[in-house]
Amino acid sequence: MIDMTYEDAYKYIKKAEGAGIVPGLSTIKELLSRLGDPQDSLNVIHIAGTNGKGSIFAFLEYILRAAGYRVGRYISPTIFTYLERFQINSRYMTEEEFAEIMEAVGGAASGMEADGLNYPTAFELETAMAFLYFKKKKVDFLLLETGMGGRLDATNVVKKPLCTVLASISMDHMKFLGNDLSGILREKMGIMRPGVPCVAYQLQETLRPAYLEECERLAAPADMCDFSRIRITAIEKDYTEYIYDGKCYKIALNGLYQVYNSVVAIEVARCLNRYSGCSITDEQIKKGLAAARWKGRFEQVGSDPDIYIDGAHNVGGWQSLAQNVREYFKDKRLIYVCGVFKDKEYEKMLDIMAPYSDTLIAVTPPNEKRALPKEALAQAAEKHFQNVYTAETATEAVKRAVDLSRTDFVDGETGIQSREETVVLAFGSLSFIGELSIGR
Repeated sequence: MIDMTYEDAYKYIKKAEGAGIVPGLSTIKELLSRLGDPQDSLNVIHIAGTNGKGSIFAFLEYILRAAGYRVGRYISPTIFTYLERFQINSRYMTEEEFAEIMEAVGGAASGMEADGLNYPTAFELETAMAFLYFKKKKVDFLLLETGMGGRLDATNVVKKPLCTVLASISMDHMKFLGNDLSGILREKMGIMRPGVPCVAYQLQETLRPAYLEECERLAAPADMCDFSRIRITAIEKDYTEYIYDGKCYKIALNGLYQVYNSVVAIEVARCLNRYSGCSITDEQIKKGLAAARWKGRFEQVGSDPDIYIDGAHNVGGWQSLAQNVREYFKDKRLIYVCGVFKDKEYEKMLDIMAPYSDTLIAVTPPNEKRALPKEALAQAAEKHFQNVYTAETATEAVKRAVDLSRTDFVDGETGIQSREETVVLAFGSLSFIGELSIGR
């Protein structure tokens, strides 16, 4: 593999996607061994969870940057571009860097194949690339997200991270992780390590004993967030203010759940101070939280009418989104643009989101293997929504929604005709909302 171009490297990864998801660590460990085990040279903060991983790490990245650190992030999935997966201080890996790193990783993978070993999956190749890239770039910290689960996830090869983090836990990927929350939590707690502190999002009461027992078994200092210590003081269109442990914080990311995610980031920063010799000040935490940005999460991307996009793609995400709808869009008419994968619980999504709108425009996400056809989603939506349409693309769907927002609306209960203030909300999958953010 000589003089690989970005196009060559990208095709190489796409070809490897044909293997699908293959849980297990033997292949990634062999691949990393052949690359010199770059993961062992990095200061890793490792996170698992169903929802909020990216948001927590967005807040934490900006906190660490405010403290003067150089921060790498490995992100999955991405919204806008493939190279979004590999970031240093929010700057993406370049195409030239990607080709160079892929050439090294691809060479090691080809050597494994020649020796009769399993060829790595796309995610294993990407994970190896991430470790090699961030070692080369000498980042101070690597914020490492699991792809799915934890115990058997390809990222779970770090022997002793500085800290592990558990984000919100809810139902998702049941085929691989189990059909109950306890089983899913167990899989995600697989990233925990002996003696390594673990910061957890406030867990459901039924899950707390298992978390505390695992921390005790591993002699891992436990820090489960207590959201009762939060007092929200202002919810505005552009920011939210709250008091936590007597200190006032301000965030620009919309959504009540972002307050909770930001508190997890605060606790991780405190954990680094307590156990890793960092000296991150309260002022740096406040500065980082206020500066944090994370696109595609309850983000406004247009006005007249207001257009929002949100990456909610599972039950926990839809429940949080419904909470935001109740808080931010009181007395407003909503028009949904929606696309989902067929392996998601989209019937539950419709149940959760239907009470707040009478109109849904269905699209097919851009993933041939997993995408639920728009016609199937529309058929399911007809049980819940008075007005159901389909569109070929997300952009076309938003244009249709904008046209509908400018028509008169007849209230089903009163029969009064009016032109209510309308909000267009696109959600259901991370895979199609990037098109809407870029295109506005």
